[in-house]
Amino acid sequence: MTFDELFDQIQQGNLSKEEARRHFSLDWMETASRYILDINRGMRTNIPEIIYGEYKTLEQTIELTEKILEEHPRVVVSRSPFYKELDLHFKERFPVLWSVNATVIGEMPEAKGTVLVISAGSADHPVTYECEVILKAVGVRPVVFEDRGIAHPTRVLEAVKTGMEQDVSAVIVVAGMEGALAPFVASLVPLPVIGVPTSVGYGFRAKEAALTSMLASCSPNLTVVNIDGGLRAAVVAALIAKNR
Repeated sequence: MTFDELFDQIQQGNLSKEEARRHFSLDWMETASRYILDINRGMRTNIPEIIYGEYKTLEQTIELTEKILEEHPRVVVSRSPFYKELDLHFKERFPVLWSVNATVIGEMPEAKGTVLVISAGSADHPVTYECEVILKAVGVRPVVFEDRGIAHPTRVLEAVKTGMEQDVSAVIVVAGMEGALAPFVASLVPLPVIGVPTSVGYGFRAKEAALTSMLASCSPNLTVVNIDGGLRAAVVAALIAKNR
């Protein structure tokens, strides 16, 4: 349970004083086999628990997920190669929103705030959808426009205009190649813009070009996460939106 959800439960009278005190106690460590879980991280940070699944076996991932779901309404599994298996294992008991890069198991929170997500090309879709999934998991409504690269700038203007009309609090720009979409979007909006460089591109230093370009941008409202870092961008944008 995140802090916002805990506060809502207290405000609505659904949690007693004793139950609420337990969530604020120091008894926040749980052990699953040899793994230590910080089960109250969400209450402190307002971010649901995230399991980094890239190097975990399916059995390890299921064990950790089951343990977290005993205490929390949802868990995010990031970069697990077993996203289809996780869907099959949990879908009879919990809602599952899965993707190649991030899977959410459990009930989604009520959306509070809105974030605009713009991608440069269809090759950026896995990271773009990761942003969308994580925004929903943290409790923010994503407004998503894909394949809006600056090869045809009017496509970008339409996306930015729609986002501003929907009163978004931040913008995530997902782009590979030379990453030029991010500073262009940042130059159009009075909002924090988070650039996500992707490992998409041709030839020499292709995997790094977008990162280098975004980091060197002169747009002062643009900040940048690491290559393919959709989860981190989404979490930061969501916290901006929820704390607005």
